[in-house]
Amino acid sequence: MLIACSPALYIPTSENALKAGTQVEELAKGRELYVKYCGGCHNLYLPHRFPKDHWIKEMPEMQQKAKINNEDSELILKYILAGNNQQ
Repeated sequence: MLIACSPALYIPTSENALKAGTQVEELAKGRELYVKYCGGCHNLYLPHRFPKDHWIKEMPEMQQKAKINNEDSELILKYILAGNNQQ
């Protein structure tokens, strides 16, 4: 499922953050960066669209293409993985 706008993306909660071992603010920043960088090149995918290993594998290539620094890349990946309940 492709989505054209960010409202369909999950909004980070304390429950997501607790499961991900991070803070809600980090997940919110990751969401913001996901929309900014990833949505600037293509339609956004919902985090649960692909298994976690797919996201982990794809992130380095997308990071390079979008010229995302390591810190922002980590925040984006945290956000995606925290919203993904697949293996």
